[in-house]
Amino acid sequence: MTNNHKEKLTTETNEIFIGSKPFMKYVIATMMQLEQNNSAIIKARGKFISRGVDVAEVVKKRLKEKSETPLSQEIIIGTDAFEGEEGKKINVSTIDISLKRS
Repeated sequence: MTNNHKEKLTTETNEIFIGSKPFMKYVIATMMQLEQNNSAIIKARGKFISRGVDVAEVVKKRLKEKSETPLSQEIIIGTDAFEGEEGKKINVSTIDISLKRS
């Protein structure tokens, strides 16, 4: 898969994966997705869950101030299980926050 193909895939989906980039990059990316698709899914796991929740709350507040457009949300929590380096089973908590313009 070429690098251009990867970029194309990420722009066609409405998922934002939360990591260690600056906080406002995720807020802006989420707002752009909501402008383009009327929906966005914020995905976070492990230590980034609190950051994902914060991104969702900032986006909701900004959109309310900007356009008074109601935003619906759905939250799905879960656990991803995988094997670590030593073959030990590791569980990591996950959260998916789906935001949609009403």
